[in-house]
Amino acid sequence: MEKKAAIRIIPVKYPLDMKQLSGFTLLFLLSLGNLLHQADGSLWYMHGALVAFSAGCLVYLLVRRTALKAEMVLAGSRLTVNGVTLTGEALRELRIHRGLVGLLPRGKRVVPVRLCLDLEDRSAGLLLLRWAEKQGVPVRQGRFMHWL
Repeated sequence: MEKKAAIRIIPVKYPLDMKQLSGFTLLFLLSLGNLLHQADGSLWYMHGALVAFSAGCLVYLLVRRTALKAEMVLAGSRLTVNGVTLTGEALRELRIHRGLVGLLPRGKRVVPVRLCLDLEDRSAGLLLLRWAEKQGVPVRQGRFMHWL
């Protein structure tokens, strides 16, 4: 008879970096100011595009953090993150910076958006570290690059 693997749900959220938020806010305000003061200039379209882009990014970041549900489930040798099931062989490394966790798949250089999460419970990070150790996944502490 096969022994069932313990299923553990780790509470996570999508990250909301204050540097990203403040950067897009600054870009939005500067572009909006330039758009309003140079209404007849030749750069009007460019400033309008920057306003639309930065406003869209701000809305995306806020909606993603508050409305979208992120989930991480550990089940034996498998790790399921937002519907993507990964094993130890599929991961190149696990990156951790404070409460931010990034899962870097093999063949990627930057942590994908769906695999970058903010741990709600810091003790759950220890559980994730133990899982990575058992699976032979290298763990790197420190800042790492991730997309929005």
